[in-house]
Amino acid sequence: MFKKAFFGFTGLTGLYGIYDYNSENQLLTRNIRTIMCGINILYQYKIRFNAETADEVHENVAKSIYETCLKNDGLYVKFGQGIAAMEHLLPPPYYKWMSLLQDKAKQVPFYRIQEIIENDLGKPINEIFEWVDKQAIASASLAQVHKGRLKYTNIDVAIKVQKPNIKPQFKLDMFMHYVVCLVLEWSFDMPLLQFQQTIDENLAREIDFTIERDNAQQAKGLLEKFNRKDVYIPIVYDQYLSQRVYISEWIDGVKITNTDEIKKMGFNPKEVLKTVIGSFAEQIFITGFIHCDPHPGNVFVRRRPENPKQYQVVILDWGLCIEIPNEFRLDYANFWKYLFLQDRASIKTLIKKWGIDNDQMFASMQLMKPYQYKKPVHSHQLTSDEVLQLQLKMKDEIREMMKQTDLFPKELLFVNRNMNLVRSVNKRCGSLVNRINLMARYAEQGSQIKEGILEQKKFKKIYSSSFFFEFRLLLSSLVYTVMNWWMKIKGTNFEDFIEQKQKQQMQEIHLMLEFFFFILLFYPIRIPKKK
Repeated sequence: MFKKAFFGFTGLTGLYGIYDYNSENQLLTRNIRTIMCGINILYQYKIRFNAETADEVHENVAKSIYETCLKNDGLYVKFGQGIAAMEHLLPPPYYKWMSLLQDKAKQVPFYRIQEIIENDLGKPINEIFEWVDKQAIASASLAQVHKGRLKYTNIDVAIKVQKPNIKPQFKLDMFMHYVVCLVLEWSFDMPLLQFQQTIDENLAREIDFTIERDNAQQAKGLLEKFNRKDVYIPIVYDQYLSQRVYISEWIDGVKITNTDEIKKMGFNPKEVLKTVIGSFAEQIFITGFIHCDPHPGNVFVRRRPENPKQYQVVILDWGLCIEIPNEFRLDYANFWKYLFLQDRASIKTLIKKWGIDNDQMFASMQLMKPYQYKKPVHSHQLTSDEVLQLQLKMKDEIREMMKQTDLFPKELLFVNRNMNLVRSVNKRCGSLVNRINLMARYAEQGSQIKEGILEQKKFKKIYSSSFFFEFRLLLSSLVYTVMNWWMKIKGTNFEDFIEQKQKQQMQEIHLMLEFFFFILLFYPIRIPKKK
């Protein structure tokens, strides 16, 4: 009897496994891949990792994560793309493998896209659109975009449709996320589980396109409040909106990193990039409403319709946004100001509120460049044993910092995601802009705004700046100009240079530290809006 039951259960399990492997959702197969990848990570870093095997371990684990993300698709591709954006902190194999995911999101057949549009909008597709391009213009981890034209109009639109397997896979993906957090917390003594529930909640919001519409409208209102004509957010057609369908104005533009095409349009890429970096710095330090996914595919440049001689930056995909508390916005603006003023006492007092003691390490993490008080950048070469000891020391420091979760500002995780992606854009454009200086100027302005912009009906830009702050900015600009000139002679650029210096200073932090931050950065924490 027992044998029959056993063989029957085994046979049914095998049949279901075959069915699942060949199905669209692959619920069981994807989770098995994740478990196997997790086991490999534990084995490599808990058993094999040492000073001599570090490079080989990094290579093996990076390849394993890449293959899992590629095969699992969906949220996993988004996760892997996020890792690729952290190349300034990670060992080289991670960027080498994860960067391959940038254009690897799978396209869904058009008939499945048509089914979702008709089911959600309640009409046949030919009653909504005059025509739709069946070949997707872009395919991302959660959705894909087709170009079309609304019926009885001359309006071209971007038709963004969520992939059909995202919602069916969501609950099991979140369960596996819980399991990964549980295992990593136990294995590496890192406090993860207390964040898991809020992560689940925020991802549920990100796959609801009506929330993306709300975010876009709020951001559009802020641009109007500031009377900004150089930044634009496409119109959303509310009558064709659902949780899985998002139809917006079609924009013909050039990707921000395509500097050659921007020059052909007659615009100066450096000035355009200043607008991009300034726009996101304005969100962080002044408005407090932040777009958290500013990768190159979401930032375009076009001619202003009302004045073709001027450029306009177009920002897409407002699905992942946060509204930070005004108190934190003000504190963070002051933090950046104190960094430039070399006011260590004020820095230590401020970050003490956040449960952070190591001000120099924290400053380097925020600037995304090495920061030392009145000392040159640390650049001497260390032995492999010294590297390992520094890794373990930093792991203990960050573990201790993250244990004070009641003090640690979770908003920082989103702010850092935004800044890192903007840093990456600047790097890919050849480091045309002194990103640090430009952000510091916005921080100085933000530190003088005591009340939240979101609550104000009207806003007037009235700022002042101390002579010493301006002198520090001028000195920094001179150093940047000389360094950038020298780097170009050597065939590199400033962002590459500070990346290398930061890696030397931070000494290739142990992957599990970074994995902790990836979990928080790329499965973000929901921060409730103040009522």
